[in-house]
Amino acid sequence: MYGMSSLACLRLAAIMLVGFHAHAELTPPVEVSNSTAVAINRPHQEWPETQSLVASFPSWCQFVPKAFQSVACGSSGPASAPSPAPAPALNAPSTAAQCQQLSAEQRARSAACTYSEKEAMQFAALSAAAYCSPEEWTCGEACRAVPDMRSVRRIDNDELDAHAYVGRLGEACVVAFRGTDSVNGWGQNLASVFLTELPGCSHQGETCRVGAGFLQNYQAIAEAVRAQLSAIGCVKSTPMFVTGHSLGGALATLAMFDLERLGYNLAKAYTFGQPRVGDVAFAGAFHEAMASTPVHRVTRADDPFVYMPARDPFHHVGTEVYYRGDTTDGYRVCNGSGEDAACQDSNGDGGAAALLMQCVIPQQCGHLRYLQPAMAFPLDAESCARRMESAILIP
Repeated sequence: MYGMSSLACLRLAAIMLVGFHAHAELTPPVEVSNSTAVAINRPHQEWPETQSLVASFPSWCQFVPKAFQSVACGSSGPASAPSPAPAPALNAPSTAAQCQQLSAEQRARSAACTYSEKEAMQFAALSAAAYCSPEEWTCGEACRAVPDMRSVRRIDNDELDAHAYVGRLGEACVVAFRGTDSVNGWGQNLASVFLTELPGCSHQGETCRVGAGFLQNYQAIAEAVRAQLSAIGCVKSTPMFVTGHSLGGALATLAMFDLERLGYNLAKAYTFGQPRVGDVAFAGAFHEAMASTPVHRVTRADDPFVYMPARDPFHHVGTEVYYRGDTTDGYRVCNGSGEDAACQDSNGDGGAAALLMQCVIPQQCGHLRYLQPAMAFPLDAESCARRMESAILIP
């Protein structure tokens, strides 16, 4: 690890997990939208050693997933993982048939009909480049994977660990947000277990709420992002691509919603390892606002961060594209509700505590291994030829 000991990471991971469970308030779920699907499932892997570590804080036991409670928590031992929901075979013909029934314009706007693993790898490279110093687009493997980027400008707020860059790619403009890579960033992640009102947003009479830390981070750089877009000739009518990994995925979600309300032409988006950003009202408002924009939220079953903060009152957005592991295992394009019982949610809380501990070793961390082995580098600063000064290798 760079800049932080394994023990410190373990403590942060445990605190983060407990915090996400401790501050979740129960709110009835809402159905947001529906689409089409192809399928796989993946059981999560558990680390028995995690049971004693997480349960060593008895006052927190009520917030520790039962799979990791010990006798000290009044549990007889780890519970079995939830059984994955049955799912149709990969590339189910019914999905292709449903897409073919749509008009070409409707298919182009449907995340379920437009997901491309090749395109996802390009967007993942754009997300990985955000961990580097990408101004001259000589940042290493991530920059080489998208050689046509130009006019790249960085936007930074080191105090909050909020970072992004903008650039031109063909006829489109790109906005990419960086994930967590500093202690300040972890602090903002923890602050996001507290929901706060999103100004000007409501759905079916309910005020939208989002993670406070996520909103603070986005607001710290939002004006500068728009200014830099203008500086490189990106006007509101220019097709806009948005992407981000981890915390960057959360900021990308808020950016999409904000830019769409301001009249920008959101063309498509891919996020990777994104946590839940807001509540069910925000999810409903987001899905309505982005109804004509394909928003692909790529997940892995062994990524702990996609299970956090806890569902209800938080609710995922976008169309999930669920990988059970590596690209060789295939993927499922989920139903577009944000919480598809046959995708990430089939794993319950995913054994997030054990997966967080596994991320102490970056090479074993699902959060960093998106689209591998098809993509040869992780989503972090490890492959950067030039890293940003504040870059620390923390998932």
